[in-house]
Amino acid sequence: MLYGHGNDLYDYSEKITADFSSNIPYRNASVQIVAHLSGCLHLISDYPDPNARALTHEIAEHHNLSPENVLVTNGSAEAFYLLAHLFAGKHSSITYPAFAEYEDACTLYGHTLSFMPVSELCGSINFTSNETVWFAFPNNPDGSIVSSETIENLCLNNPDSYFIIDNAYGELCTQCQPVIPLHANYPNLISVHSLTKTFAIPGLRLGYIVAEKNIINRLQPLRIPWTVNTLAQEAGSFVMENYSRLLPDAGILCRESQQFQQQLATLSHLEVTPSPCHFFLIRLKSGTASQLKSYLLEKHGILIRDASNFRGLSPCHFRLSVQEKTANDRLTDALRDFFKITA
Repeated sequence: MLYGHGNDLYDYSEKITADFSSNIPYRNASVQIVAHLSGCLHLISDYPDPNARALTHEIAEHHNLSPENVLVTNGSAEAFYLLAHLFAGKHSSITYPAFAEYEDACTLYGHTLSFMPVSELCGSINFTSNETVWFAFPNNPDGSIVSSETIENLCLNNPDSYFIIDNAYGELCTQCQPVIPLHANYPNLISVHSLTKTFAIPGLRLGYIVAEKNIINRLQPLRIPWTVNTLAQEAGSFVMENYSRLLPDAGILCRESQQFQQQLATLSHLEVTPSPCHFFLIRLKSGTASQLKSYLLEKHGILIRDASNFRGLSPCHFRLSVQEKTANDRLTDALRDFFKITA
């Protein structure tokens, strides 16, 4: 999905003064990561380790895993395309609404696709042998969460199917229980993690896959060489060494999101989908998200995520990620102005 994602600032000539379009948490320590990297620029004179071995070991140690269960990737996107390549030509079930890269990657590699509402995902569903099932925990764009018990039952009841879980926002939502401990009991579980999202470094592209050793071994030869550059690996090592200090405070983010959702729910022209996460989905009762996005950009310098390209959503849907209160209030006022104009 090269187009139609959040934080696409490069597409606009307008000056963006508030960006609600990306799920990157506004409370983050990216300034500290940048400061560290500023002293590491000399490293670009040498090739990076193509296997990111140091970072792989650091991630494994952080999660109490073997390095054989970890594959460092150029963000979550590379992980999804690698996994789709690994299971090329198989049948895949994808929940919706969902991040479009799952479907895009599976389509590229000739999967037979079926789709199901994320609300219908439960542990009693039976999938076919060698089927891959893709979903996010928590889900993007609506913030919905399946229980850890559901994930365990899915894996237990379908031992010949593979469950690919996008855990990009797992550590940013207080209601999400850790996924990685489940790997010890379920070899058919594959989880994808995003340091890009959690630590607000989208320009570096950095993520990793956690899976059984044989899955990691089969993924390795499918990789394009040198996908994770030197500075990305250095940033990852710095994060792993300072994890708890750099990790955003999910409790504060989620509380601020709840307050912002309640604030917007007072506007009669909006239908807010309740979310436990720092991001949430909204439906316009009249007009389209495209019209609203254009108005906010041109008149207020505010960027939102038009969510109409998510499967299962309408042209009226858009997504927001909570920002600082002054920005939240600015958007609320701008929405009131939009509704007056379009009334």
